[in-house]
Amino acid sequence: MNRKELTPPNKNNITARYENPVIDKVLGRTTLEWTCDDGRKEALKASLRLTDYEGYRPSLYSVLRLPYVMKTWMQTRTSPILDQPVPFIVLDAIRFLEKIVKPGMQVLEAGGGNSTLWFLERGTKVTTYEHSESWANHVLSTVKYNPLRYHEKNIRMKVLCGDAATGDMSLIPDKSLDVVLVDCMNDFTRRNDCIRVLMNKIKPGGWLVLDNSDNPVNWVGAELLEGKEVHRFSGFAPMGLFVCQTTFWRM
Repeated sequence: MNRKELTPPNKNNITARYENPVIDKVLGRTTLEWTCDDGRKEALKASLRLTDYEGYRPSLYSVLRLPYVMKTWMQTRTSPILDQPVPFIVLDAIRFLEKIVKPGMQVLEAGGGNSTLWFLERGTKVTTYEHSESWANHVLSTVKYNPLRYHEKNIRMKVLCGDAATGDMSLIPDKSLDVVLVDCMNDFTRRNDCIRVLMNKIKPGGWLVLDNSDNPVNWVGAELLEGKEVHRFSGFAPMGLFVCQTTFWRM
């Protein structure tokens, strides 16, 4: 599916549904619907066990690692923090990110959790914007009680969402960040808004990473980065038994 065949939603008015709830939920067949600014209705159907929303099939690497995906999914049934924390992005994207991230880098996350701990383990300095105070405190407690594994001095956790979050992001000096990961919940802080603010905060040669870049609700943000060096990965992610997409842009 060519995303240019559809008009992306400019507002957070997208809905997801199963036409046949029992069968479709098992098969991951999802229908997305939204209203365009001019009143037109748009819809997109996808079978997320087989492809992402744009129709890209999962990488062979992620398919071969489905036992690991299932293992991490089972771990989250008992604890939301994994024994070996990793970002909740496509497995191929994690490998790509491992080559980019170096100790001392300035990292910003819109939406935190296991990825926060993964970045800290690699010696980066992390600023995380999180809408949930309880989840933020849970992540911080994990850091505090594992001082040999994580350095508490390297994290700044900001419990903010919506305009408060993007307004605070706007105060960050331009061209000061090495890596930005946008993976927040759109119901609280829109990823498109984060990209609009943060794209100028990244150093030349730095990276902006958008998870779920195949979802129409995030297309407007992705369009802001047209013309940049781009690396797209589609496949399975830790903790998730469906195909998704993660995209990197070099600034």
